[in-house]
Amino acid sequence: MRVRVLTALLILTVAAGCTPEWARQGNADVLLVMDVAAASGGVSGGGSSLLSDVRAPGVVNDNASLTVRSLVKNVNNPPLGSVNDVILRRYTVRYYRADGRSVEGVDVPYSISGDMNTLVSANGTTIASIIVVRHQAKLESPLQNLVGGTGGQQVVTMYAEITVYGETISGRTVSTTGRLEIVFADFANNS
Repeated sequence: MRVRVLTALLILTVAAGCTPEWARQGNADVLLVMDVAAASGGVSGGGSSLLSDVRAPGVVNDNASLTVRSLVKNVNNPPLGSVNDVILRRYTVRYYRADGRSVEGVDVPYSISGDMNTLVSANGTTIASIIVVRHQAKLESPLQNLVGGTGGQQVVTMYAEITVYGETISGRTVSTTGRLEIVFADFANNS
């Protein structure tokens, strides 16, 4: 009897380890997938890279367009009704660099967060805009150091890790993460 119990526990442990990460994400019946595209200075654009000017023609926010899809985890048992629709509640943006330097306010801008109130239907898609680089970040170190090339660097490439958090209508949590490459420079001064 004891051997059977141990064998059953071993099988369950192995089976749990074989479950893909996406299936274990959150406790909802749906998961979110996100594509991020650049939309510089509030002007719709596109692409996986953003050119962010730290000065000209004035300090402006840089925006990103998020395409968020809600996918059913178990396609053999699709959710019925709207209880699995997702309301996106907030987002965070964390910056990092490929060279490993990541001290906020020294190597990269401070992380930011913002509120959202966007509905994604179960098995549906929605597009939302967020601020990915705020005005303030361009007036603080390290981005301020790029103005006029006075800080020793002329161009800095960073990555924005964007995480969106939401919950289904039934109250289950979901989240997803996407990334955007950002090239910061005083482009008017460097041309």
